[in-house]
Amino acid sequence: MTDGGAISFVNTGLPLVILGALAALLPFALVPSGTRRHWQAAVGVWGTAGIVLLAGAAIFGVLYGIAGAGVGAALGDAPLATGAFFLKLSAHAAVAWGPVLALTWLVLAQRVERRKGEDAARKEDE
Repeated sequence: MTDGGAISFVNTGLPLVILGALAALLPFALVPSGTRRHWQAAVGVWGTAGIVLLAGAAIFGVLYGIAGAGVGAALGDAPLATGAFFLKLSAHAAVAWGPVLALTWLVLAQRVERRKGEDAARKEDE
């Protein structure tokens, strides 16, 4: 089951686009919009990393199944090893979506700091 076939847009590019989009958009849904706490942004980003890792494993599992690799039988025979295999593939894809997630975290941190600065400026005006 380790042979995923020839590299194509469907088995390589499309999963990376989907995972990159999840890494870019999901933190904004998980982090409260008006937060002034960095730990909330961090929890949202780390939660996103876990979700994208699991989504990647599911996407690669489906793609291997479509290619006829016998994913269902492998899951029945050795569920932990099969799951670990697809999680490993997903972790390899983190080379592409990891930097996207890091940049998203930076944007969230800048928003937190901007809100804190606005709050401090309002207090000075009072």
